[in-house]
Amino acid sequence: MVPKLLASKCRSNGTVVAALGLAFALLAVTNPPRVLAANDRFRATIPDGGAGEAGELRTPLQFEQQATNHPQSGTQSLFSRCRRPPFSGTVGLYDPIASPEFDAIVNDTAFSFADGSSCYNPQNEQNIVINPADTQNVVTSANEYRDNVHAIYYSRDGGHSWINVFLPGWTRSSGGSGDFSHLDSCGDPVLAFSPNGQRLYYSGLVCNFDKFPRTMSGVAIAVSTDGGASWSAPTMVDYRASGDFFNDKEWITAGPGNTVYVTWTKFYLGPRGLGYLRSPIVMASSSNGGKSWSSVKAVSDDAHPFNQGSQVAVAPDGALYVAYEGSDPATGYVTDQLVIARSLNGGTSFVNHQIARVWDDVDCYPLQLPGAQNRQTLSNEQFRINSFPSMSIDGTTGDIAIVWADNQGAGNCGNGGVAFSGVTSNQVKLVTSADGINWTAPRTVTSGAADKVYPSVGANAGRVVIGYYTRTYSPAPTATDRSCGIAELDSSTGNVVLPADTARANAAVCLDWAVRSSTDNFATETRVTRQSSNPYILFAGSFIGDYTGTALAANGKAITVWTDFRGNPGLTPANQDVVVGTGY
Repeated sequence: MVPKLLASKCRSNGTVVAALGLAFALLAVTNPPRVLAANDRFRATIPDGGAGEAGELRTPLQFEQQATNHPQSGTQSLFSRCRRPPFSGTVGLYDPIASPEFDAIVNDTAFSFADGSSCYNPQNEQNIVINPADTQNVVTSANEYRDNVHAIYYSRDGGHSWINVFLPGWTRSSGGSGDFSHLDSCGDPVLAFSPNGQRLYYSGLVCNFDKFPRTMSGVAIAVSTDGGASWSAPTMVDYRASGDFFNDKEWITAGPGNTVYVTWTKFYLGPRGLGYLRSPIVMASSSNGGKSWSSVKAVSDDAHPFNQGSQVAVAPDGALYVAYEGSDPATGYVTDQLVIARSLNGGTSFVNHQIARVWDDVDCYPLQLPGAQNRQTLSNEQFRINSFPSMSIDGTTGDIAIVWADNQGAGNCGNGGVAFSGVTSNQVKLVTSADGINWTAPRTVTSGAADKVYPSVGANAGRVVIGYYTRTYSPAPTATDRSCGIAELDSSTGNVVLPADTARANAAVCLDWAVRSSTDNFATETRVTRQSSNPYILFAGSFIGDYTGTALAANGKAITVWTDFRGNPGLTPANQDVVVGTGY
């Protein structure tokens, strides 16, 4: 079965989005401040007149072909390592996943490449929620490649065993009707329980690029009243059938009663999608449990026209908070800030404040090698990264915690250059607030030179837990064990070979998942994964998902979720699976 289309939801590399042309020339006459979109690095996944955005839609097969078409040296190109030993087949490369780790994917399926090799379908990009009325009811989600669907995975025993559910009616492949009969899954799955636990909300993106410039782009939600076992048909929150707009990177939260809030990035792309004009954060709300939705309202202000990566949450006092990454007007939008939007009237209006500098400038990271999406990555890695915030509000204290990862202090990061020089050392940062107005200074909570990336945060019962990927534990590749190294495929011989570049050939690239908590003021790192695994396993190493999840129950115990690259040893060979860690 061919996996579904994947919508890219990340930052670009700092190059100017092509084909600005006459649209920007006219815009400059009437609205000079917004001409500075050329300095911004956020972009939507949408065809843009042939300038490359259509290439953001990639299945694992498409990534593989792009890598083959762009060799790294001579005839050598990157490839998905699940296609070749020791990652293929059922060899004992990894030990079976065991408590307190649990694989959430049940009955995974395989797909084939053109040469007859096969891999199991990936699942990536998660958040996770715990039912406030039943801490044994845990639900997570992911981009699901077994079919053109949206999916969730729920547990009734605190995350130890899982049931997989494909949501009905979201796509033309899953019984969609009306607008949904023309649409595909475009990812960004997010979950939220109502405060009383009686309703579980799922939000996601739908799209169709078949008839560009009449691009179809929507944000939708569905509701479960039995903890994730069954679901309503989806309801559209906002829908556009025009290349002028694209809805991206939504998030959802639920307040008291039947109030629901969804935020997302609304990309204004100009006539026929030929230019990037602005990307405000917007919101819609529902007062009847998602049956109907308000008009779209602005969250970000005029000072921040270029933004991405919003998360929304409701505090115990009813205040509404939206965290997002926005380009800084003080630097002509060439640097970024963590921005907090606060509303005291249910989202009718917001006040926005810049909270912290985010060090992800164009000179802060290397770029993916050819065959990927020309996005920022880590040294000797290939998966794209971002510095979008993860936010959690403690339902007992009202305290707010926000984390992100950036590359401050590594190489020439932040010196105003046009490219990164050095070795990345990405670290996790934290800010907190007791009132949503006064914020702590950014604090780096990780240590050591090894990269950390894609953190998520949970807060409850006066405790904060942060989960993140780390390269700290990755074994170095050796002549006899390349399981944590980079390999390339030589198209002339069909052999797996070392990269021609010595630094890349010797690089340790495996990832682990780790957590830190406020219990000891984040002093101790706890390694969650028992074995390091290689992110080059699928998508030729170029995509592992754009966010992860961590949640805390009322007793302060954390459950955390990430994309793991071991597959489910004993059941499937190595691939991308949703793995959950419990009891932290």
